[in-house]
Amino acid sequence: MKSITKKYLEIAVSVLFAGTLSGCNNTEQKMSEYLAQGKEYIQIGDYENARTAYQQALALDPKNIDALFESAEALLRLGDLQQASEYYLAVIETDSKQLMAHVKLGQLYLLMGKISQAQVLAQKGLTINKDSPDALVLSGGILAALSDRDGAAMKANAALEKDPSHVPAILLLASLQVKTGEIDRAINFLHHHIAQNSNDVALRLMLTNLYVIRQMWNKAEESLEMIIEIDPKPLAHRKRLALFLIEHEQFDKAEKVLRQTVIDLPSNQRAKLNLLDFLAEKRGPEIAEAELIPMLEDHPEDFILKFGLVNLYFAQNYIEKAEQVLLEIIEMDSSGIHGLNANNKLARLYARAGRISEAAGLIESIIQADPNAIEPLLLRGELAMDESRYQDAIKDFRDILADRPNDIKVLRWFARANKLAQRPIPAMGSLIQILKLQPKDESARLELAELLIKTDNVDRAIQQINTLLQLEPGNKRGLEALFNIYQAQQKWEDAQQIASYLQTEMPEDATGFYLSGLAYLREGKQRDAIASFSRALEIQPDAIEPLTQLVNGYVQLKRNDQALVKLQEIIGRQPQHFVAFNLMGGLYFAASKFYKAVDAFKNAIVIKPEWEDPYRNLAILHLHQNNKTEAIQILQEGIERSMSTILVGDLVAIYHHEKLHEKAIALLEENYKKHPQSAVALNYLVRYLTEQANNKMTLGKVAELAKPLSRIQHPDMLYTIAVLAYRQGDLDKAQELFLKVSEQAPDKPQVHYYLGMVYHKQGDNKQAKSYLERAVAKNQHFNGIEEAKQTLEDLVES
Repeated sequence: MKSITKKYLEIAVSVLFAGTLSGCNNTEQKMSEYLAQGKEYIQIGDYENARTAYQQALALDPKNIDALFESAEALLRLGDLQQASEYYLAVIETDSKQLMAHVKLGQLYLLMGKISQAQVLAQKGLTINKDSPDALVLSGGILAALSDRDGAAMKANAALEKDPSHVPAILLLASLQVKTGEIDRAINFLHHHIAQNSNDVALRLMLTNLYVIRQMWNKAEESLEMIIEIDPKPLAHRKRLALFLIEHEQFDKAEKVLRQTVIDLPSNQRAKLNLLDFLAEKRGPEIAEAELIPMLEDHPEDFILKFGLVNLYFAQNYIEKAEQVLLEIIEMDSSGIHGLNANNKLARLYARAGRISEAAGLIESIIQADPNAIEPLLLRGELAMDESRYQDAIKDFRDILADRPNDIKVLRWFARANKLAQRPIPAMGSLIQILKLQPKDESARLELAELLIKTDNVDRAIQQINTLLQLEPGNKRGLEALFNIYQAQQKWEDAQQIASYLQTEMPEDATGFYLSGLAYLREGKQRDAIASFSRALEIQPDAIEPLTQLVNGYVQLKRNDQALVKLQEIIGRQPQHFVAFNLMGGLYFAASKFYKAVDAFKNAIVIKPEWEDPYRNLAILHLHQNNKTEAIQILQEGIERSMSTILVGDLVAIYHHEKLHEKAIALLEENYKKHPQSAVALNYLVRYLTEQANNKMTLGKVAELAKPLSRIQHPDMLYTIAVLAYRQGDLDKAQELFLKVSEQAPDKPQVHYYLGMVYHKQGDNKQAKSYLERAVAKNQHFNGIEEAKQTLEDLVES
């Protein structure tokens, strides 16, 4: 709340200065105008503009009760629950007797799963007015959340005694009936009260939802149409009907609804955007663009429509056209909110188009003009993440969270950045904060469990997953995560119980049988595994993982012939099953039936020419037969068709082995030209050039080419730059970089080899010996192993 007050005090100061300069003293009149505008926008369902109007009112008076409360209402309708709760809390802090602020905030806390805080607010509400139907219904909702349905019904009936037409009480009672499976009773109950409250939209909306549950589609459509007839101004009602029709693939009717909305609500630009979004998705972006251009000709200064055009250009990947429109908006509103939004979008456009330096420059200019601007700071952090500059990203996200500690989106970015930077504790702290705000957030809870496992807190991880399953029984991802833990712990019985539960509760999903097969396979019960995988394929014949593991099971039992029979059966039913052909090729290859293997791999390629796996397998087969020419040819074909950098690496390895270094470099340069924004493509090229360079001048040119990699903190890129520094003789830089790589990838022997050589050349033979011993300890082959062994031997003898 503190940040909101501060924000509006700053705005208020600027408005007061403006008022002084213009000689305007109509603060009260302006306040009334802004509040009236906000209410008008609320009535037509334009909640974004309503919020803007109330913000303008709060700039004049940050403690105005009406503006604070209505801001919360607008934010609630926009789905920003956290910000809405802060405004309701601001109302209570300003005037502790505001009953509805207590009730609304309590409802939000209840929705967020903060039961105890909701209870406190319900009690305070009843203290303000013990007969308040709203406070009674809030108490009833809390009891319902605690599974006390009788108590909840008692509170709702008490509210109806105070006000027989009290809609929240009616809705609560209907929802209690739905929870006990009495849907028809709930429908009849709502019909009864709608007869007495014929113009109430909330009751009809719940009735519509019950019709949907009962799959009474015609009734649901009629109900949505009736809502529009009763309350024609809000855009949300019409959008709801259009979405219903789209979901049921009645696209012509949906388009008719959206077009009629534009006619009925001519001043609501969002109605036009809804139509354009529909046209872009269902009829094509070019159709939407043709519809939008005449609108803009009639309203050339309409920023909402201009931003709509930008989005259409984005959808068609017309980067230059989108850039042109954004520059027009910036020129028209250089110092206003639309200009700021356009600058932010332009920065994102540059980033998306790979024009990173332009994006970075624009972001810095926006931040310089407004150091408190959130969006450019967020984008700068995202760009840092793309370049693996995790520490820079963490700083930007932390700066945003200092002002907006409950911003879910930024908390997610902060967690991700810390996780990738190998900082699990702050990552977990961020995820815990998300779960405080949104206890039912599945992704955050599972990510937290994953980090707890990695930090050897398996029991706490299981607790987190069990909490998820309590909040949402039968959550598939949660059950799979718990299965993986039990499998890693070799608790086969517990793992199989989860698999059995999924088989029973989700009989049309193959996951339960697939997981059962995995557990059996790891336990060494291949026959049971084969049975489970076969059952999974009966349920989902197209599933790839069960088929792959089924073949694996047969191979482990040395029953390759049966695996081939199974694959032939599948191909007989599904001639386009490219995975089956690829697996068949592997089995024939293992059996030394090379001609059949070649045919199988080629069939996979014909069906799925953009898939890299069969090209690799076929190339390996040719190399196995010492047919290098054929291997090179198939990899070249695969690179052309799949654009795969992995295949490029395979072909470079062959060229290198054959000492065809010029061909290898030409291939890597061509790959980088095709993927100029790919750090991986650049990394491959720089690393190979570094290995082949034989003089300082050439290494200097490579260092110039490698500059973009130096900004990326990924271990692969750091390793390349470190090797380059070592080859240039910059031992201090090489040492610093190799140590960083060693922290992120502690098991790579070649890193220890280079560190050993760096310390040896610096004269620190103790450290050199330590690292070289680690390099050769596992007897893994790598370029430089012979030098490592010889240097270590010399150090031992000396």
